[in-house]
Amino acid sequence: MIEEILRITVTVIAVVFLFWFLCPLLFHIRRSGTVLGALICCVLIFRFGFSGVYMKLKELMLSNPATTVLLRLIQIGATAFLIYAVIVSCLMIYAMKIKSKNESTAVILGAQVKPWGASKLLRQRIDAAREYLKRNPDSIIIATGGQGKDEPMSEAQCIYENLVEAGISPERIVLEDRSTNTEENIKYSLQIIEENNLKHDITVITDSYHQLRARIIARKTDPTVRVSAVNTHNNLIGLSAYPTYFVREWIAIPVEILK
Repeated sequence: MIEEILRITVTVIAVVFLFWFLCPLLFHIRRSGTVLGALICCVLIFRFGFSGVYMKLKELMLSNPATTVLLRLIQIGATAFLIYAVIVSCLMIYAMKIKSKNESTAVILGAQVKPWGASKLLRQRIDAAREYLKRNPDSIIIATGGQGKDEPMSEAQCIYENLVEAGISPERIVLEDRSTNTEENIKYSLQIIEENNLKHDITVITDSYHQLRARIIARKTDPTVRVSAVNTHNNLIGLSAYPTYFVREWIAIPVEILK
């Protein structure tokens, strides 16, 4: 009875998450996290939703020495991946829960600028930055992000204009408009902090799932830097893509560590 309840529960959860992983496709959001997340859900649906077929396939594989070895390797790999995913997810949650320090130097990570202005992703970060700066009137913020080929202005300039429009003094905003990725966002921002003798405590303003990788990059660049987090408030589109971006970090984090 308990096994049956567990089987049904896991299957239902996997189906729900499968649709959740596929939702971003409606908004033309295609990331590696979508593929990996959907694949994991399909495996779980097959394992628990079609347990009878799974057991027959397992018995068939165990009847042959070669396929038995293959099955054991798959099981070991799946177990190792599960342990890895749990550990990384716990570290991501820990990183996103590190409370921002008062009056620290804020670093807002850039995101795409559309022809009509900040994308929804960037808008969320700008809104979070505005709230932090209003709570901490002595903080300086570094707006990061260069200009892509399909962007009408640099991401840093877009952040600057939106913050000024929201009532933030221009003197409190420093532009870093050379970077093309998160690693450069952090690297160039730390250079600005050093050159301008700003506070070495930094508060990274970005999406919650992004905080661990940003923290790793910052500590790799300068082991003495102290990093805290301000997370964005996701809108409907952000929430629909959240699992996709979260799972994508499972891939991006080890790549960042091994660079």
